[in-house]
Amino acid sequence: MAIQTKGRIDVATTSSTGSNGSVPQRSAMEANLERAHRRRARRTRTLWIVLSSFVVLILVLVLAFAGKEKPLVVQTEIVGRHTVTEVVQATGKIQPEVMVKVSPQVPGEIIQLPFKEGAHVKKGDLIAKIKPDVFQEQYDAAEASYNSSKAQAEQQKAAMIQAQADLNRGNLLKAQHLMSQQDYDAAKAKYDASVAGFNAANYAANAAASQMRQLQQSLDWTNVRSPMDGTITSLISQLGERVVGTSQFAGTEMMDISDLTVMNAMVDVDENDVVNVKLGDPVKISVDAFPDTIFTGTVIEIANSATQTGTGTSDQSTNFTVKVRLDNFGTADLRPGMSCTARIETQSKPNVLAVPLMAVTRRENEDQRAADSLRQIREANRGTFHGDDEASAIVFIVKNGKAKEVPIETGISDNAYVEVLDGLKGGEEVIKGNFRAVSKELEDGMAVHVDNSGKVQE
Repeated sequence: MAIQTKGRIDVATTSSTGSNGSVPQRSAMEANLERAHRRRARRTRTLWIVLSSFVVLILVLVLAFAGKEKPLVVQTEIVGRHTVTEVVQATGKIQPEVMVKVSPQVPGEIIQLPFKEGAHVKKGDLIAKIKPDVFQEQYDAAEASYNSSKAQAEQQKAAMIQAQADLNRGNLLKAQHLMSQQDYDAAKAKYDASVAGFNAANYAANAAASQMRQLQQSLDWTNVRSPMDGTITSLISQLGERVVGTSQFAGTEMMDISDLTVMNAMVDVDENDVVNVKLGDPVKISVDAFPDTIFTGTVIEIANSATQTGTGTSDQSTNFTVKVRLDNFGTADLRPGMSCTARIETQSKPNVLAVPLMAVTRRENEDQRAADSLRQIREANRGTFHGDDEASAIVFIVKNGKAKEVPIETGISDNAYVEVLDGLKGGEEVIKGNFRAVSKELEDGMAVHVDNSGKVQE
């Protein structure tokens, strides 16, 4: 008898089982099939469990990496001590200490120019000649007038001597009562008139002599002579050109004579920087014409009045001219008007705590959350800055793989480093690059990856 219980087939031994054993053989086959089915089912469930676990693991890893912040690649430097030299930079022109603009004192045509531009001249050398014909004629006329006036003065002198003799005889005759009062008065009046005539003739002669001396001076001025030892740095007028004298007008500038043995750099310093410049400050000067040479100099003069450019425009600027004396320019052929750049060293501090200039930022907060974060940092460091909780600048240091914002108080700076007065102790790893990261991207607590291999990260 076959009994089916819960989907399984059990085989019972009965008397009805045939002797040929056909029924027991079928029951064994069914049991084997059932066991094989159960094994396949277990393998299928195990496979699905493994696959499900693997999918879940993948999802967990994906979500974990998706939520993890990608580190920002930065460059760093260890905070240490350096010599910081504050520099004021200005541009200007090279000019000689003495440069004279030569103009003729009398007008006329240039008939001689003995020297060319670049020639060396001595004081008193004839450097130009104006055609003297007109002045020579005027002088000759004045000389004739003077001689005439002098002759008239001699005539008046003779007349005065005669009148004086007549008056003396009149005095004797009047004392002896041999001359009337009328005759005596006439003799005296004649004498007085002769004295006045003599004086007038002398005055006229003196005036004629003065006129002659003036014309002689004008005649001499037709020979234009060098006022100093130097070099003709600019020759403006040419032979045959007519020029205007300086006796009544501004005059025609004929040439420039310069003393090239003493040279200065005349540079324009911004009004915000000129207050830091002092007499005697050392200066390094680069001249565009000599790119491989650095000249040295000293500040010898600072203008008291400003020069303004671009008045009324957006480019308006107020500058003060600073004169820098070049110490020694050797054999360099410096010429007036050459463009130059001066780096005035206003002060220098050796062995001070400093950070790279690129590491310091003064970014503006873009939202209130950033402002609150910065305020919390400053509250945590309250008392560090001598009672001032407003930091003048901030830097980011690397701590445990994250950027930490640190407010600092700065001093002087140069092109490479900024002096740190407070906020750092030295030895910190400060982030100095890249520029975009320091100025915009870095935030307090952000994950960073330091790469100082030298490759610039954008």
